[in-house]
Amino acid sequence: MEIRDRIAEEFDKRKEGFLIFALLLGAGFFINRGVELKGLYMDDLYLWSCYGEQSFFEFVFPMGSTRFRFVFYLAAWLELLLLGHHVGWMVPFNIILNVCIAFSLYKIAFHMNRRKLVSLAVGLAYLVSRLAYYQISQFYGLMESLGLWAAVGLLYYAYRYVNERNTGSYLLANLCYFLASFIHERYMALVPVLFLALLMGKRSTGRDYEAGTWEERKQEERTRRSRKRRERETGGILKLLLSLITTGLFGLILLIRFVTIGTLSPAGTGGTDVADTFQFGDALGHALEQVGMVFGRNTGPEYLCMLAFEDSPEHIQRYVLFSNLVLAVCVAVFLFAVLRSGRQMVGYLKNLALFLVFIALCIGSSSVTIRVELRWVYVVYAAALLVLAYMSSVMGKAGLLVFLYVGSLIPAETFYRGCWENLYYWPNQLRYNSLAEVTAGTYENDIFKKQVYIIGNTYEMSEFTAETFLKVYDKDKKGENTKIEFIDSDFDFKTITDEMVILCEDVENNAYLDVTSFVEKQRFNRAYGSYEDGWVDKQAKIVFLNGDTDTVTLNCYYPGKITGKQVCTVKVNGKKLPDLVFTDSAMSYEFPAAPYQMISLELSCNFYVTDAKEKRGEESLAMIVDIKADK
Repeated sequence: MEIRDRIAEEFDKRKEGFLIFALLLGAGFFINRGVELKGLYMDDLYLWSCYGEQSFFEFVFPMGSTRFRFVFYLAAWLELLLLGHHVGWMVPFNIILNVCIAFSLYKIAFHMNRRKLVSLAVGLAYLVSRLAYYQISQFYGLMESLGLWAAVGLLYYAYRYVNERNTGSYLLANLCYFLASFIHERYMALVPVLFLALLMGKRSTGRDYEAGTWEERKQEERTRRSRKRRERETGGILKLLLSLITTGLFGLILLIRFVTIGTLSPAGTGGTDVADTFQFGDALGHALEQVGMVFGRNTGPEYLCMLAFEDSPEHIQRYVLFSNLVLAVCVAVFLFAVLRSGRQMVGYLKNLALFLVFIALCIGSSSVTIRVELRWVYVVYAAALLVLAYMSSVMGKAGLLVFLYVGSLIPAETFYRGCWENLYYWPNQLRYNSLAEVTAGTYENDIFKKQVYIIGNTYEMSEFTAETFLKVYDKDKKGENTKIEFIDSDFDFKTITDEMVILCEDVENNAYLDVTSFVEKQRFNRAYGSYEDGWVDKQAKIVFLNGDTDTVTLNCYYPGKITGKQVCTVKVNGKKLPDLVFTDSAMSYEFPAAPYQMISLELSCNFYVTDAKEKRGEESLAMIVDIKADK
């Protein structure tokens, strides 16, 4: 009973937190409904192939690679171990992870402002953001989510150290920095945040001396000064040690990178190197783009920004501008409250400086490469929401403006989420989702008993993708028939067998279609008056593909009485051939035809089975025809 009581007591303490998490979880799945990941390609597929072909240590610690992100690779290895071949589970996994981040933002915001509803609004604003597209829809989104989470953790523990002078918080901030640096190397740029927090950490003020006699006050003053002197001395030594820890940590990160990848220069986007592509003017322009994106103003080409602000509908522009106006009012109220706060003003400004330096470094680290992608702005946006949460702690009742801001934000963010299809990778993802549906999704394990062919390759599927795509679903890892092959036409094959799956591209819908049955019917199409068991009506038409012979033979059988007047007119491709005159119940009729030629055969009989018990079409049944065309 004691254990049960403890569990009940603990649940009672945390039930509000569980309720908040459940609310965020429901919101996360609702806002991301319709997002699917069924087929892997490009970076996602390459990462999976490494998991399937490399040992644990080769996968997690890729020596000699252009990137060394062992923390991310370890997390990816664990996720693939957990999910196995269930690619479709990756999106729910990503949603749950993003909800965990949103809940963390709620907890951090509440630590700053002690306002639960405001903090919840911050968490919801994070979840609904259009910037979540990559983290939700891609396997590699795991990297962006973990990097963002670690970076926000660094900011939170640095904030706690500045305000509480807690050594443990500072060490945790260093741990988050180390993790973030080996999730994505751009977070190495955040090391100044640690030194700034160390510089701004508050000293303990002790207690003011109490009123008493002059001698008592003098003695209390001497004691107070002595205590402050000792605190300065010990605090100075501790700060020196902590600064050495951070410096050593930064040096360790550089050393690990140099040993593992052979360079200190970070890799850029699209296979570039930052040292080769960096231009100050471009970097400044990219930084300004990111600032605009944080405030809802998408800039740049559509394939990177979804839809530019100036091209957006007027009502969406008004929502964005109104949210900016609300933010401006929040900042004005915050600054006014800070200026009136007296001695507390320094503390407020220190915290604001910490936030702004963090944001500036995140923007700077994402601006030095050849382009800006919205997914890189997500961490800046998360930090900006925490700034808003912090400001609300000083704004008094005006903190309710946060609800107005989030309320004006949601319509614009949900609209832009509907523009994800404009992003550069989205059409390809739709294609590979479709490819997964019409192969492994339709045939399941039987797909590995068949060979998949695709007519044409206007989608420009790479050789690597063709070789690897189906292996993701090969639970037995036999590797049989997993390579996708391309053909110019289904007429490349003499025959269509049960071991074939033939696909074609549906370019208009960014999809693939399974045309195996259609091809089979096209090669032997019973246009009218012909049936599977060989019976034909008085009037019948059959379209089929000739085999590798130069003749076609019709074996015909009429079960009625032969009088010599039973005549069947034969047309091939519209040309009339000599009539088939029945002199016996079973007759053979042969005509010339080029190999692999489509043949349109029309039969017109002047007879029918008079005592037939069934009538399948408008005409009566006439005879049984077996076509020998090596079909």
